[in-house]
This record gives sequence, structure tokens and C-alpha cells, in this order.
Amino acid sequence: MQETPMLFPVTQVEFWKQMKTLVEEVVDARLATPKPENPNPYLPEKTLLKVAEVCELFQVSKPTLYEWMKQDRLKSFKVRSRRYFLRTDIEALIQQPRS
Repeated sequence: MQETPMLFPVTQVEFWKQMKTLVEEVVDARLATPKPENPNPYLPEKTLLKVAEVCELFQVSKPTLYEWMKQDRLKSFKVRSRRYFLRTDIEALIQQPRS
């Protein structure tokens, strides 16, 4: 194998051993960290929710959801032809006192 010149004082083999060790440590640390529990078991863990998921969550129809968007009760954004809602916006709407 041809030795590629490197700008730091270790051999290429030693460098890759150190990289492998570092990656393993980071992965092990992430796996050892417990995931926080979902405070609302009915709300999916995902950051972005689709229209159908939000309709199911609130048990409303699509026209009702679109009316809420028109009234600025709920924000959404489009990616190509699909509309998505942020989980944080949904949580805020759930926490809002009813009027």
C-alpha cells in the first residue's frame, strides 16, 4: 500500500485506529444516554407532522384544519406539494386555553 503524505505526526494506520476509537466512543456515549420520555403519548415523536396525522390527533377533518390555518391558529409550511406542521406548534396549540 502506498503511503500518502499527511500533515500530522502519526502514520496513516495509527490515524485510522484513533478515528475508529473516537467514533466508537461517541456512538457508545449516545447509546448510553437515555432518551427523554415523550410527555404526550398521543403526539408522535417526529418533529414534522403531516396533515393526516394532525387531523387524527385533534380528531378533526381536513377542512377544519385548513380553517384553523386560515385563522392563524396553526402554522404550517409546504415542501413541494405536501404540507407539514411543526411538533412545537402542535404542542403550543394543545397547551392553549380554550376560548
